[in-house]
Amino acid sequence: MILLSDTIKQAVNFFGSGGGVMYPLLLVSLVLWTLIIRKSKELVTSRREEQGVAECLSSLARNELIGAEWQRAVMRNFLSLRSRGGGDDFELMKQLTRGIVTRVDGSVKAILVLAGVAPLLGLLGTVGGMITTFDVISGFGTGNARAMASGISEALVTTQTGLVVAVPGLIIGNLLRRKVEGVKNRMDLFMRALVTAGREDPRSDTN
Repeated sequence: MILLSDTIKQAVNFFGSGGGVMYPLLLVSLVLWTLIIRKSKELVTSRREEQGVAECLSSLARNELIGAEWQRAVMRNFLSLRSRGGGDDFELMKQLTRGIVTRVDGSVKAILVLAGVAPLLGLLGTVGGMITTFDVISGFGTGNARAMASGISEALVTTQTGLVVAVPGLIIGNLLRRKVEGVKNRMDLFMRALVTAGREDPRSDTN
């Protein structure tokens, strides 16, 4: 219990030494990790629920929809196109699935943006800390070491915090982006398989 209390006290002191910039950095960190956890869970669930093309086509023939959420959404668009006699138009199919692609992309761009904002906030804190230090020097010279240390501490703490928030965010964000690109590639192959099946299906013949 004492160790925990000391750890919390040190964390509070560390946070306070960074000045006002630490609050937006904390907010960025919380939002960033919330998005990372949510997107990671979504991708893991989607991958686990994905079904092979053959299984999905078989279920489609039975007017059932199985697979991951994006697979079911693509199949619903395909059924809609086929009912209008346009099931063999791959370009039209891609246009209709743009919304699905946007949902798959989800918050990855936001994650990368937030990871890029964090070091800029850290830099802002660095500038603020150096300005404080120079103000002390101009007012008291170099004799007031405690006041100078406060400004230097603010500069270093905010820089460190910005990097601590940014580096994992950039690494994980890029990993998530690669995972999303994989999903989009599988989606493209899935749509092509549906279009091919639609061409071979007599129900897609409008003549």
